[in-house]
Amino acid sequence: MRNTKHKLFKDKTLRHLHDELNICGVVRNHFVALCMRYYRRYEKGLSYRKMSSHLTKLKKLEKYQHWNIPYAWALQNMLKRLAQSFREMKTLGRGHPQFKSCKKHKGNMTFRGEQVKIEKVLDKQKNERNHPTYRIRLNGRWYRFALHRKIQGEIIEVQVTRDALGDVYITLTEDYSEVTYEPKTGKAEGFDFGIKDFLTGSDGHPYTSPMFYKHNADKLAKAQQAYSRKVKGSQNQERERKNVARIHKKTANQRTDHHWKLAIELCQKFDILFFEDLNLRGMKVSLWGKQVSDLGFGEFLRKLKHQSKKRIRSVLKIGRWSPTSKCCSVCGHKNETLTLADRNWTCPECHTHLDRDQNAAMNILKEGVASFGLGVIRPIVLFNQIVGISVEASSPLLNSTNASVA
Repeated sequence: MRNTKHKLFKDKTLRHLHDELNICGVVRNHFVALCMRYYRRYEKGLSYRKMSSHLTKLKKLEKYQHWNIPYAWALQNMLKRLAQSFREMKTLGRGHPQFKSCKKHKGNMTFRGEQVKIEKVLDKQKNERNHPTYRIRLNGRWYRFALHRKIQGEIIEVQVTRDALGDVYITLTEDYSEVTYEPKTGKAEGFDFGIKDFLTGSDGHPYTSPMFYKHNADKLAKAQQAYSRKVKGSQNQERERKNVARIHKKTANQRTDHHWKLAIELCQKFDILFFEDLNLRGMKVSLWGKQVSDLGFGEFLRKLKHQSKKRIRSVLKIGRWSPTSKCCSVCGHKNETLTLADRNWTCPECHTHLDRDQNAAMNILKEGVASFGLGVIRPIVLFNQIVGISVEASSPLLNSTNASVA
């Protein structure tokens, strides 16, 4: 499967799509309230079958005649996802679906591939665009967009989404597996996640991440102050609301761009990458809060796994209870007195001077290689400092790549 996201042009016909997205939001909120009342009484949510039959009855009433505007399958698909959310609420212990604003914020609709039609159009604009202009038929109307990624396979599903700025996007899901063949590097690496340095490799190389939210905090504070001073419900308040949303969108785009570039760089440099299974929720609540959210380590791992599948690399995790920071990567001595303020320490057993982050990354590499049976790790110590690691491969996975770290 491959997903590509495209932004629809702001034409006059786009107002119809906005109306249909608003209706989908109203229908969703209606059934969220209905399911919550049903759940409080019977301790279970409504099934999709009951919600679907109830929606059919409501659409026949004069009060809800406008609910017939969107394509029927889009509403049915929304009810299926809502029923799944209530099932997970009971089985997995998740929170109940929340109410969402229908007009000013996000909304989505889903269509099957055979329900839409995509074709190329001749762009009659004065200025030439970098990408060809296509149009897509949704609910009987045509909408234009720039196709920045060629359609490689059959379109299975099309999802229409809207952000807080009112921009509408379509996500095309294709039956196509994208694979980029690259030469093997023969290297394995362990990485330690940190606040000062986003990632620290077992070779000692730090990968920093700009704190994008922190850099844009002053602009965001001024925009939020201007928004709070406006009269509620006025056009000036709506303008300032979009300005706030624009800053949030820019911050998210900067972070996403950095994540993709770093993920591609790591996949090009290493064949096997080891990480620690961290409790990110606990780190946000009890320790660093906004700093952990600003770095977006969980989102980065998802992008890295996508790139690893695309480039035929391996991303593996070790257990979160392994003492990677307190153990010496040379002799294995455990320093029980180590605190978060100690960024460098000397092992009392082998007297090796250790950098906290690099030592943790080396332990992650050693634990990962040992856990998955990939070989034996030997730290290289020079002048009482660790300068590298040698890997003696004893597994077909590493023998095929001749994995080593120097």
